[in-house]
Amino acid sequence: MKPVPVLLFTICLFILSSGCRKNEEGGRPILQKGLRGKILYSSCATVAVQVLNKDIGTDWTSCVDKKVYEHMIDANIVNRNGIAAGVEFSFNIVEDEPQFRCDMVDCNPPTFATIVITGD
Repeated sequence: MKPVPVLLFTICLFILSSGCRKNEEGGRPILQKGLRGKILYSSCATVAVQVLNKDIGTDWTSCVDKKVYEHMIDANIVNRNGIAAGVEFSFNIVEDEPQFRCDMVDCNPPTFATIVITGD
């Protein structure tokens, strides 16, 4: 076997394998794993998710029932798939993706995160 083809094959294999990361979700780096949450409020401009198992997010006063909720994030849910408000689910916080956001006065928590739902 000639050394040039073997060397080229090895270089190509290294380049292809170096692009794989285990700490990614749908090509986005995972920032927080194994979170539990539920949607408390949803509108055309925001989805307010309460984080149930970690001390992240901020306090938020709902414009609907005027109650104060802890550990809230304004979520961009990549794969919501019809999950209704009030239903608990597992999710990861991933690196934010560029997106257009409505800059309107709405009832949204001040902490923003992009999340990927990983299960019930």
